[in-house]
Amino acid sequence: MTLDAPELPAGGLAEVTEPLAPIDAQVAASGAWGFCGRAVLLLASLVATPFLIRLLGPASYGLWTLLLVATAWASTADLGMGTASTKFGAGYYERGDARGESSVVWTALGLIVVTTGCVATALALAAGPVLTALAHDQRGLVTAGTVALRIGCAIFVLQSVAGIVNTPQVVRLRWRQWTVITTAVNLLGTIGAPVALAAFGGGIRTVAVVNLVASVLMVAGNLALAVRLQPALLRPRFDRAVLRKLLAYGGALTVTGVVLIPLSSAERFFLAHNHSTTAVAYFAVAVTVATTVQVLPEQLTAPLLPALARLETAGRQQDLRALYRKGLSGLFLLVTPAAVLLAFLAGPFLSLWAGPQYGVHSTAPFLVVIAGVWFDCLAFVPTSYLLASGRTKMIAYIRAAELLPYLAGAWILTDRFGLMGAAYTWSAGCVLDSLLLFGAARRTGSLPWLPLSDRRLRSLAGPVALGGAAFLLAPVVTGLLGRLGLAAALAVAYAVAVWFVILTGRERRGILALAGNALGGRLLAGSALSGSRGRHAGRRNRSLGSARRARAPRHAQVSPRRLHRRG
Repeated sequence: MTLDAPELPAGGLAEVTEPLAPIDAQVAASGAWGFCGRAVLLLASLVATPFLIRLLGPASYGLWTLLLVATAWASTADLGMGTASTKFGAGYYERGDARGESSVVWTALGLIVVTTGCVATALALAAGPVLTALAHDQRGLVTAGTVALRIGCAIFVLQSVAGIVNTPQVVRLRWRQWTVITTAVNLLGTIGAPVALAAFGGGIRTVAVVNLVASVLMVAGNLALAVRLQPALLRPRFDRAVLRKLLAYGGALTVTGVVLIPLSSAERFFLAHNHSTTAVAYFAVAVTVATTVQVLPEQLTAPLLPALARLETAGRQQDLRALYRKGLSGLFLLVTPAAVLLAFLAGPFLSLWAGPQYGVHSTAPFLVVIAGVWFDCLAFVPTSYLLASGRTKMIAYIRAAELLPYLAGAWILTDRFGLMGAAYTWSAGCVLDSLLLFGAARRTGSLPWLPLSDRRLRSLAGPVALGGAAFLLAPVVTGLLGRLGLAAALAVAYAVAVWFVILTGRERRGILALAGNALGGRLLAGSALSGSRGRHAGRRNRSLGSARRARAPRHAQVSPRRLHRRG
């Protein structure tokens, strides 16, 4: 794979810069940093959430999840500028245009401050009637929920701003710095909420205030890093031509975001209307635990959007297809065992983590939801391609076609089957959505459907064998500790089988070479790399120094705003 060309400064003369690692190695290293950051947050959430659930109680916790959904709905007012700034910022960065990159950030920022500010104000004014309808006139919940929703409106404005100002970090694939900032700030929100509740009380109002403080720090930290990477941001630039490009790209994303609101959460509101917010809490816990698997695709594929956009801008279609295929097949090998083993642990884990009542009511919905999550995880890759290639209208068409069938199914199934109806609806929507996205990527880019290794039958046999073993062992061992031990043994056996049985020799050498590049050539040279392309790549990277110096700091990336369903 070819190396990125050195960047040209705005003054015209090229600076002396060290060569970059191949872009697939940059993506791998960025994904690894992102995954580590999310793993830390996931562990913190696993510890903090049970305390949050118990301190709030089922009714308040269910209402809090609904408020999160409501503010997520309002976040569509950013007009897709988070993703648009990544797409066009990556293009200007690839061409070495510092002024163009700065104009993208400032133009997008000016636009979303106006749009999100107006929507936040309207939602804050309507908070009382909205909460009265959702909480069935429970005065305590209505009062606390109204305050929390108004604070949440400020939070979503700040999060939208953060999704713009971090564009320089994302397009440079500087995930190390970005991860440190976001992980530290999110830890404050995750751990600080139950601590503040225990210390001061206040219910969901306290939780909202803690998250507001975290959002302010998120904007400040990302802005400081962005200016460091791209000093041209110190001079605000608003460009009408850039504004037209952003609106054309983001308009379709806005339509998609509006349609995605009911597609991703209508079943919860139907469940609250037809049953209770307690039922929503049971469903929310099932979805929350199941969607922890999305930590893998969210972080491992997050760098794909700017990387694919840069390759698209440079016309490197062969490298683009190779990166897409590597991302898809690698994700399949990681996500599949994660989903199977999480399903194996679900019952006893939910009882211990959230409480016995959640173990009783949330386990069955979880097992249905995890199937849809698996499809949704794989669909992160084609979605990244469609966004990077500017095909936002195609995504909008897909989501619009799904809307009416989904709403009808959600209403009927939640009314008739309650929790399980919500789970069936959610999972079926994910499956359909993923198949359509894969089809779109196949049609437009001739990209692969199947996320399999070169040894396709073995790639299918491995997950089937793992799932069969977990299914047979589940009735034998019912305790969490016993299942954790078996899950660890199954994971090791699967990893060994993947390495020695499923992957070909060429694929193993490619993975080692990729790891060597991602780690800066620090892996010891071994016989597996003798004479391979990875050996030369490793030798080249040993002269690179730290990833921090890969680009000249004077020329010195948007939190990838995914369009997938989330818990």
